[in-house]
Amino acid sequence: MRNLTGPRLAAMVGLVLGFAPIANWLTAGRELPWWSAAVMEWLVLGGAIVLLAVAVARLGGATVERAAAWCRRTALAPRPAVFGAFLALVAFTLALWFAFYCYGGRFFSSDEMAQRLQANLLLQGRFFARLDAPPEFFSAPGVVITPAGRLYSQFPIGGPAAIALGVAIGAPWVINPLLTGLTALGVYRFAAAVYGEPIGRASGVLFALSPFVLFVGASQMNHVLTLAGVVLALVGLVRWDRGGGGAASAWGAALVGAGIGVAAATRPYDAVAVSVAIAAFQLARVARDRRLAPSLAVQLLVGALPVAILLWANARTTGSPWLFGYDVLNGAAHQPGFHVAPTGVPHTPLRGLQLASGYLLRLDRYLFEWPLPGLLPVVVALALLPSFNRWDGLLLGSAGALLVAYACYWFDGFFAGPRFLYDAVPAAVIFAARAPGLLAGRFSGWGRRAVLLVMPLAILWAWAAPGRVSGVRIRAHYYLEGNPHYKADYGAEIAGAGLTHAIVFVDDGWHARLDARLRAGGLSVFGADKLVISADACRLQHIADSIATAPPGDTLARLRALFAAARPAAGAELAPVAGLAPVQQVLLVRGQPLAPDCLRELMADTIGMAPFEAFLPLERFEPDGRLGGPVVFARDFGGRNELLRARFPDRAWFRYRPRRNPDDTTAVVVPYYGR
Repeated sequence: MRNLTGPRLAAMVGLVLGFAPIANWLTAGRELPWWSAAVMEWLVLGGAIVLLAVAVARLGGATVERAAAWCRRTALAPRPAVFGAFLALVAFTLALWFAFYCYGGRFFSSDEMAQRLQANLLLQGRFFARLDAPPEFFSAPGVVITPAGRLYSQFPIGGPAAIALGVAIGAPWVINPLLTGLTALGVYRFAAAVYGEPIGRASGVLFALSPFVLFVGASQMNHVLTLAGVVLALVGLVRWDRGGGGAASAWGAALVGAGIGVAAATRPYDAVAVSVAIAAFQLARVARDRRLAPSLAVQLLVGALPVAILLWANARTTGSPWLFGYDVLNGAAHQPGFHVAPTGVPHTPLRGLQLASGYLLRLDRYLFEWPLPGLLPVVVALALLPSFNRWDGLLLGSAGALLVAYACYWFDGFFAGPRFLYDAVPAAVIFAARAPGLLAGRFSGWGRRAVLLVMPLAILWAWAAPGRVSGVRIRAHYYLEGNPHYKADYGAEIAGAGLTHAIVFVDDGWHARLDARLRAGGLSVFGADKLVISADACRLQHIADSIATAPPGDTLARLRALFAAARPAAGAELAPVAGLAPVQQVLLVRGQPLAPDCLRELMADTIGMAPFEAFLPLERFEPDGRLGGPVVFARDFGGRNELLRARFPDRAWFRYRPRRNPDDTTAVVVPYYGR
């Protein structure tokens, strides 16, 4: 029973959740449809890598030993400060390159756009805009519009504040790559201080070459700032632990407080999960050395500052320090726990197990993009650890707390990998860096040499080979080709049109128009989307019209009537509309003639669409917080656009017409005409 404690128990959990496709078993294969192909690639290519390592180790003999010794001397030759600076530069450069190669220096998700909107508000000294127009014209994913007309992002203040700094210097795309470089430096310094220089440098290299780290680091997602705060806290924790209760401990405590505080101001749920492990570590340490206790006051004071800013920002936006934008947008169902989620689906412990399994299985693929499972070296290291020290417990505890926390949270988050486990990457790479040495110690001769060759060969393959399921090149190409509408330079196009006092209507598809109108009618974000993807679009169009003209009344009764009316008639067969992109897709009753108004809606989509949320970063505001500036952007509702005449009576009206292909050189901003 003693052998099943500590790291070996963690290895067993990792083996079960990270290799047995429980998520697929629970969903009939729907959760990870690529899993079988990935396993086949790992068996074939991973097996080939292992065989190649064995062949080189056996045939190379002393030559391989000399080469390995030279590599070790070369890697350890630079002074720590020089190596750390070089590592940070490599991580920064790679993340910056991917920021432009994959994302065009702009966006890949609606989350980033909503945070840019908030960043623009902050730069104008505001926490929210004032909307005095029908909300459906300006609603977007991740944006809160209250009945009183407040408009702001749902995200905590930390992420938008960091983006605002980048916008202020004219380079919002540089902030996260810079943070990625500094985080790589922090991972190296922490691992070197705790596990020695060789493990520290190996950990830093694995972190800096992790595609998961780099693709997220190239984005404008708030996970990057959160991880930077967590790693800063880890670096400070080492100084606090070894300071003997003096000034060094106080400085270390200040770093811990600053790191956790920044993480809390950016992603509070992540910060709470990681803080549980750090608090347990510190309390156990103080129990053995009371001299460290006074420095905890410094930690609390420093950490309280960013948390106070978070609470102040909440009070200015939502009206309460303890109420977050997420909860305003989605209601109490947004909170963690086992209950009916905002999607209408019950979040149960079984579904939590499904999510936890899915997150770890995705780490196998996305963490390193090797021809071997990414968690394999982590599990090997945990299984072979000769002893279990408190730093191992800290890393395992923080990663485990994150996994449990997000198993208890209903949403399945993905961005370049399992983004909810992004803060667990330092623990993963540190254990992975220890695996070759631990395993090689079980062998001698060519067996030892072969073990030490596997990881470098896997890294080389991931970065150099094309790959079919995994690989840096195929993943970068996927992000290059993905979400082209989000990466278009709309700002340059609008600037080229030379507009000075105008309103531009953006057609983002019948799907989005229905979604926006249903939300304006009282449905939640997820409730509206669920209805749009499951009901007859023409019938929803008529229901939305009736809601818009009905007098105010019992909102709950109206919503119940809406859901009841949206059910298809007996025998009606719903079918998707051919030729529409996935983001535009709507359902119609097969064989039923379309009403004229529905036909107009459908035909509008054939002209072209652009996501309205991509124009959020271009919105500007008057000193009183109302929409203004040279150009106001609004969702195009055809004839309903006349509702904005009274609000913008003296502006020239235009439409945005997306380019059909790269050779299309016609104007993208055209004079307004009705439809």
